[in-house]
Amino acid sequence: MPETNEDLQKEAGETVNKRPLRCPYNDTNWISRLSFWWLNSLFKLGFTRQLKVDDLYDVLPQDESKHLADKLEKFWSMERLKKRPSLFRAVLLAFKKECLLPGICLIFSEAIRVLQPYFVGEIISYFSIDTQMSRQDVYMYAIALGVMGMIQLCIMPLYFYSMHRVAMQMKAAVGAIIYRKILKMSSYSLHRTSSGQIVNMLSTDVNKFDYATETFHFIWIAPIEIAIVLYLIYRRVGIAALFTLAVILSVVPLQFLLGYLFGKLRTRIGGKKDKRTLLMNEIIAGMRVIKMYCWEKPFSHLITQLRRQELRQVWNASMLKSLNSSIFLASGRLLALVVFAAAWKMGLPLTARTVFSSVGWIEILRISVFLFLFYAIEDNTQLVASLKRIQRVLLLDDMDGTKNKEDRGPVRISDSNVAVEMNNMTAFWDSHQHSHQSSDKEQNDQAGIALMGDDLHVTSFGLKSISLQVRKGELLAVIGPVGAGKSSLLMSLLGELPPLEGGVTLNGCLGYVSQQPWVFSGTLRENILFGSPYDKSKYDQIVQCCALIKDIEQLRYGDLTLVGERGLCLSGGQKARVTLARCLYQDADILLLDDPLSAVDTEVGRHLFSRCICDYLKDKTRILVTHQLQYLKKADRILILKEGVIGDIGTFDELSARGIEFYELLEDPDHKEQDSHDSDVKEDLIESDGQIKAEESEQLAEEDQSEGRVGISIYRQYLASCSGYITIPAVLLIGFTIHGAYIAADWCLARWAEFHELQTFSNLSSSSTSSNCENCSTIPGPLNTSSLVSLTFPMTVMPNITMPTQNGSLHLSQESGFLSDYYMTLYTVLSTSYLGLVFFLTALFYSFATLASRRLHDKMFWIVLGAKSRFFDSNPVGRILNRFSRDIGFIDEILPRIFFVVVELTIRLIGLILTTCIINPWLLIPVLIMTVFIVVLRYYAMHTLRETKRIEAIARSPMYSHVSDTLVGIHTIRALGKRDQFIREFDTLQNTHTSAWFIFLSSYRWFSLRSLFAVYIYFNIVIHISIIVKHGFGLTSGLLGLSINYCLIIADPFEFLVRMTAELENAMTSVERVLSYTSLEQEAAKNSPHSPHADWPQSGEITLSNLSLSYTSDGPQVLKNISCSIKSKEKIGIVGRTGAGKSSLMVAILRIAEPSGDLIIDNINVLKIGLHELRKKISVIPQDPVLFSGTLRRNLDPFDEYTDDQLWKVLSQVQLSDKVSNSQGGLSMEVSEGGQNFSVGQRQLLCLARAMLRFNKILILDEATANVDHTTDELIQQTVRDHFRHCTVLTIAHRLRTVMDSDRLMVLEHGQLVEMDKPDMLLQNPEGYFYKLVQQTGNSEAHKLQALARKERNKIEDAEDGRQQPDSVTEKHNGDDNSIDVRIII
Repeated sequence: MPETNEDLQKEAGETVNKRPLRCPYNDTNWISRLSFWWLNSLFKLGFTRQLKVDDLYDVLPQDESKHLADKLEKFWSMERLKKRPSLFRAVLLAFKKECLLPGICLIFSEAIRVLQPYFVGEIISYFSIDTQMSRQDVYMYAIALGVMGMIQLCIMPLYFYSMHRVAMQMKAAVGAIIYRKILKMSSYSLHRTSSGQIVNMLSTDVNKFDYATETFHFIWIAPIEIAIVLYLIYRRVGIAALFTLAVILSVVPLQFLLGYLFGKLRTRIGGKKDKRTLLMNEIIAGMRVIKMYCWEKPFSHLITQLRRQELRQVWNASMLKSLNSSIFLASGRLLALVVFAAAWKMGLPLTARTVFSSVGWIEILRISVFLFLFYAIEDNTQLVASLKRIQRVLLLDDMDGTKNKEDRGPVRISDSNVAVEMNNMTAFWDSHQHSHQSSDKEQNDQAGIALMGDDLHVTSFGLKSISLQVRKGELLAVIGPVGAGKSSLLMSLLGELPPLEGGVTLNGCLGYVSQQPWVFSGTLRENILFGSPYDKSKYDQIVQCCALIKDIEQLRYGDLTLVGERGLCLSGGQKARVTLARCLYQDADILLLDDPLSAVDTEVGRHLFSRCICDYLKDKTRILVTHQLQYLKKADRILILKEGVIGDIGTFDELSARGIEFYELLEDPDHKEQDSHDSDVKEDLIESDGQIKAEESEQLAEEDQSEGRVGISIYRQYLASCSGYITIPAVLLIGFTIHGAYIAADWCLARWAEFHELQTFSNLSSSSTSSNCENCSTIPGPLNTSSLVSLTFPMTVMPNITMPTQNGSLHLSQESGFLSDYYMTLYTVLSTSYLGLVFFLTALFYSFATLASRRLHDKMFWIVLGAKSRFFDSNPVGRILNRFSRDIGFIDEILPRIFFVVVELTIRLIGLILTTCIINPWLLIPVLIMTVFIVVLRYYAMHTLRETKRIEAIARSPMYSHVSDTLVGIHTIRALGKRDQFIREFDTLQNTHTSAWFIFLSSYRWFSLRSLFAVYIYFNIVIHISIIVKHGFGLTSGLLGLSINYCLIIADPFEFLVRMTAELENAMTSVERVLSYTSLEQEAAKNSPHSPHADWPQSGEITLSNLSLSYTSDGPQVLKNISCSIKSKEKIGIVGRTGAGKSSLMVAILRIAEPSGDLIIDNINVLKIGLHELRKKISVIPQDPVLFSGTLRRNLDPFDEYTDDQLWKVLSQVQLSDKVSNSQGGLSMEVSEGGQNFSVGQRQLLCLARAMLRFNKILILDEATANVDHTTDELIQQTVRDHFRHCTVLTIAHRLRTVMDSDRLMVLEHGQLVEMDKPDMLLQNPEGYFYKLVQQTGNSEAHKLQALARKERNKIEDAEDGRQQPDSVTEKHNGDDNSIDVRIII
């Protein structure tokens, strides 16, 4: 392992610079391409060891993301100019040339398919009684048929391969322009979308190309093919062919109606799935809060409801799909039945040649019309619907959209001493809302979707008549209360908030630090460099300025440590400093700093302000949004915003002289304004030392890649989930019954054709029969095939027939009319039975599959819901959500279809092959050889096929993560001018995925081509052996026609079955991934056998005895033997440096992670009771307020335990009643995703309202006012004092001012309790930890803190002397500006 950062840098550089292997596809000849010979080396490698991403070839130039995006964007730009633009039309025009060659291949392939039944008929005629064909002629026909099969072997796979490759290119092109659109969309447009919708478009909607393109050409080929085939059948059977047309005209519209209804259901399923996925995303992201509040039950109820609604639609769709599948499977039998039954009733003369050539053409109709044409229309209809959804996003406004460019964004000039100028600028966030509302609703209805914000009430907010000049090199501080417009001011400078009036002028390039730190997946160094060249001296200087030296030293791999999804492995303060360092490294002229000091403690904040903002950036223009008074004096000017207008501006002394009270205006780490345009969601993180986080980063580096085949236990568990003991016997019994009826019906048809042929010959030769009687040759029963007859019919009911040879005579033992009626009646009964049983089988199978899907989802959901909190800390949200979205979607829809195909084809092929072997036992030899060859080939190929599929799935995830990162950091990306860089990075990730998908497609066709080759060899053997052994086995035209038709039928299904078994194994990986989440380590029991009394705890006394905590069994202890006692109603402040274990103490008390030792509350050891019995009795106000989409009432009271009056009362107490009452719906108002339609301060107040509703005896506040302004801070503190004055309150804080009025302080250091006493007593020990913490805040702040401690001591002494009651004392001092009492914050 490298020991220095230089070694790590070298190693990382080698990894990055390692180029993928050049793909040999373009360098090979046409034979190698046609046979996929160029993949042999990859299959050899895949057979010897597990393939990795590095083993795959580089993307081909013609498949590169940039090339394809530029190509499509050209046509899309022209489409946008039209009155009714169509993305579908643009895609077709962009890739029309690529679709042309596969279309030509399909024409030749279908022409061969149409000719094959004719040649089969000619070969069958050789076996007729009155044949005139020589053996030489029949061999010529056999050779011609074999050659046509080999040609089709080359053409048909090439068609599907080419169309799948075109689909791959279309997907890449559409995905790339979606990503480019994201980077251009206006902030209003971004607010109306979500990362989930965008990722869903990239993962689901564009995948419709895979299914739509492969059958696209059948839309125009199938009608032509229908006409030709009907004509050929007419030439064979005459007027009876019209009944075929009648069936097609009757059944095809029914199929299309079912397809239309299925499409409607798919839209509903998509809507239900989107709702469920959105809620699951919020549940996973807010799992810690859910566990703290014991909200598992109401959220599980919501998920269960949504899942039931979704499965109801899935079941309906499955029934439609089963009916459609039944029509396809039974269509061939139905067409044959009506044609031959009509010919029988009409008395038309038929021979085996006529019957089986007609059967071959009917099979073509079945495949082309009832399968390919139907799916072509259904899949392309779904594709059009998906592209309409994508088109809706592509037509949203860009940053330079609806107005002239100079009116939409900042205009940069060159010659001026003024860096920033705003001239009477007015802007509103929802300026487009009303103009777009009606048209958007119409488009939503057409597209079947709703963009974010369509159904949300958004309060108008903006900036009004802002006029401002900022000189070059000036430091302008911007302050104001919640919702004043500070972040909106910066957004207007970035061009994100377009002005309606006035304008913005900038002189220089911009740098931007967002209020909520944004860190993307990658190394810490990559986050700082942000694509810029690495300059070591500059980099080291910036890292030092941003106080990141110690943090980097603590990380295991230094600045090359992977930080995880959205910086999951970094604390909030570390992310803030990384974000600031990134801005500094870009060397911008104008820096917009949106409260970058709020997430760090006082000491670090002072370092950042002095070393970075004042020293390193002294020559830059700086606009700093802040709330901290100590920094305002050093600002050149101070801008005060109130309700979107400039309240005042001037220097600190000027404003002070005007009587400005800064305490009333300042904000703590302020939120976004009500518009909440920067919608980052902070993660709840457990504070721990850097070593632990580094270890987590290794776990987050990449998703595990499974090895080897899917185990038999996975299949067993899947079948068990759908009542396998009932399912398997029922499906097999019905399946074999169905195909037994199918084969028996074909047998009757063959016998019927032989009889008609005999009857015709008998009529022609009756005059010579008696004179040649001695030459008769009797063939008892069905031509020496009694074994097959015994399998199908009782011999006692079979008529005894004697048939002549070519030179023999004919003896009929029964009347010809009876024989004709017997065979056709039996054929009709068996065919009708087949039609009915097929639907029953498909409906039964899909019902069991839906049951399995429901059980697997429910089992996984409950296990995940009960998993330990560390599981959610060490796994990104997207990775967990992928199980509930993509994998469950596969199990819902894709897996049942594949499983049914495998089962149905297996049973059918067993029957067909057995039949051909019984007819001609010599065929057992080539069947065994073919089977062994394909089994060995599959074993050899599956190693590579399996791994390429898994690599493709793994290569897809970084692309989606990149999109999510981009959406979160979009303002930073655009502000720092990194759009092109991020487009290149997306193109690189998509190229990796495209390369993996291309290799996967090519590998499948490698395997498909070779297995098909074996099948066609078998087909040729069947024909030639049948000709050779004609006389030895007494083969007749009927039996030969049956066997040859079965061989023709076997070819495509056999190859398809082999591929589907491989696809089934790939699809079963979704089941494997779901089942892997059903064995997660669980939390302790929610309830215990001996639960505490209902009114426990009554006093709130807490005793900790040797309490220790470790997040992993083998990890370091983050809490070490903490022992202390906390009295009833006592107010305790918990302080310590970052990583001291403050939040870990809360985790231990709530048993989010299981501690050791004793934790006693009111004489009950809570480590021995149920988790819900503990957590329901403790109220928590977390650091990061979490709201869930849905109604406001559900966010406050998910159990419906409180009345509306109680809810309105607490809303009034937290001063939110006016906002809620003025909003549409009142308590039923919609809360958007992540609570974006509330400010951070308002979200924190809602969390306070939750705690007030529960009113427990113990309250824990985890830095609860770290993200609110000063006014909201005081409101929360005062509410806590008044409402929870009879409760035990534990306040976790790193801003010491907030806990100086506590009864006692707990001082933690490295997980140990080092001091615990009253604040003023702790300050009397110069060697104490708390004293040193206070001194590190600076002399001025230290004096203030000491004064606050003395005042609190005096209050207590006065209360003890009886001169003043405690409550009135507190109330009196709350009005004192010098006692800004914050009891609640980290």
